[in-house]
Formats: sequence, structure tokens, C-alpha cells
Amino acid sequence: MTSVPAVTQTQHASSAEAASRIAQVRAAIATVRDPEIDETVEALQFIVDVDVTGDLVTVSFRLPTFWCPANFVYLMAGEMRRAVVALPWVKEFRLRLVDHFAADEINRAIGEGLSFSEAFPGQATRNLDELRRTFDRKAFLMRQSALVSLLRRRGWSDEIIAYATAAQVAGRVTGDDELAAAWSAYRQKWEMLDFPPQPDARIVVNLEGRPITAGDLVSHLRQTRRLTNSASANGEMCRILMEARRSGSGCGAAHVGNSVGGPSSKTGST
Repeated sequence: MTSVPAVTQTQHASSAEAASRIAQVRAAIATVRDPEIDETVEALQFIVDVDVTGDLVTVSFRLPTFWCPANFVYLMAGEMRRAVVALPWVKEFRLRLVDHFAADEINRAIGEGLSFSEAFPGQATRNLDELRRTFDRKAFLMRQSALVSLLRRRGWSDEIIAYATAAQVAGRVTGDDELAAAWSAYRQKWEMLDFPPQPDARIVVNLEGRPITAGDLVSHLRQTRRLTNSASANGEMCRILMEARRSGSGCGAAHVGNSVGGPSSKTGST
């Protein structure tokens, strides 16, 4: 009878550490969002695989179409790299973008920590700060609209909402997880703009930081809703296209998984 080798405590510890590291990487990636529709890359199922080999992390990444704009992709990939290398044990990050027209250039440049213009010399005339700012402003309005809708469902009138301050809302989130999450997301994006919130700041402001009055709240939200509706439609289209890619031929890398050790066998041919 063939004996089965015993699993040592060292092997158990190694396995537990590997699982912990994969979980840490996935948690870091979970903070990264598609800049146009303000949804996480995890929720949109853009992450194909996470591979951990010692202090090297490789993230495989697939987008809804072969022709997703390179600057959009670079924004997301750069954010993933920053989030992962912030983990204290990570020494090297590699991106494996699959099924994309600029995969080779983006994979190389992200791995080397290059800027977008360095990745595409002679083609990109500037870096991505302006595009990132545009998306931040759009996401700010989208999250503001979501917060206002939630406050209305909590029974707040438009007049109360219009004159509510950051401190007042912050004081109401205890015990209300949904409101706490909406307020945290909104505040996070607000702090990225030129007018970060002060405790006495009104919570509904325009992109110049000017408060919206109760009388103007409906028209302000109507304009914002155009952005929200567009983002929702784009998000749904992303999901449809991603599902088509996963179920179509030649999509071997679409299996979502985790791996530890050498290159993952789950991220197969593309």
C-alpha cells in the first residue's frame, strides 16, 4: 500500500500565508474603479487571475473589448499597480493585460512604472492628469446624486438636504451601514477636488464648490442624472460584452482564479 506523505506544519503555514497574500492583493484591487462608470474592476469582473510568487504579484486583466481606449486602460492599470505595491511585502508587480490591441506596450510600461507618454512615445502628447480629473469630477456628481437619493429615502426633505452640512451627515451615519458607505464614497471623491469638505460645508455643491439651494436642487440633480444614466448604461454594456467574451471561443484566460507559485495555468491562451 502506498503511503500518503504527511502534511507538515510548515506546509500548512506556507499555504495559509499564500492564501492571506492573495486575499490582500484582491482587497487592494477591489479599491480600483473603472474611471468612466465608477464601478470597481472586481465588480465588473475585469480581473482574470491573481498570481503570487514570493514577493512578485502578477494580475491578469481582461476588458470588455479589444479596442478599449488605451488611456482608460492605463488609468486602471496604474491604480492597480499603486494599490498592490503599497502592500509591505510586495517587491514587484506585473500586469498581464490580455486580448487588447495595446497589451504589449501597457504590460511592459506598467511593470516598469512608466507614465502613459513614456509607454506611447510620439503618440501620447500628454499624461493622464487631465483625464483623471475629468473622471473624478464626474464621479463626484454621481456619488452626490446617490447620496441625495438615499437621504430622500431616509425621509430628508430637499430643503433639509440642501442646507445639511458635512458634520451633520457624518453624525447620522452611525448604525446605518448603507448611509455610511454612501457618505464615505462621496467624501472620498470630494477630497480629490479643489475644494475638500470642511465640517460646516454644505453637502450639495456644484463643481466649483458653490452650494446648491433647495430651489435649484431638482434641476441640479436632473443634470447630474444624465451622467448617472449614461454610466449605468455603459456599465450594463460592459457586463454584456464581458459575458460574451467569457462564453466565446478563444477566451481561455477568462477563468477567474488565484494561484500561488509559478505562472498560473488558469490564465491560458488568449
